[in-house]
Amino acid sequence: MQELILIISRCVSIEKRGGEGQSLYRFHFKGYYRGQKIKMIHLIYFKAEQLSQQFIKGDDYLLWVKRKQIDQEILVVELLKHKKI
Repeated sequence: MQELILIISRCVSIEKRGGEGQSLYRFHFKGYYRGQKIKMIHLIYFKAEQLSQQFIKGDDYLLWVKRKQIDQEILVVELLKHKKI
């Protein structure tokens, strides 16, 4: 079972991809996660229209996520739940 990660971060950019409603949300992060250096968090969401609240660039969020992978100092996560703060 993957562990739940709780993150407080600012959305720094949003990129819409393809015709299937896929979106890439980039969140600010500088530091380490489980001993690995992380410079940014990427949240890839395939059904952005189903989010109860769209992410807005520049706003801060509380994110409940699961780790998918770490690639070139970027933590890629799966969204479980979120709240604007």
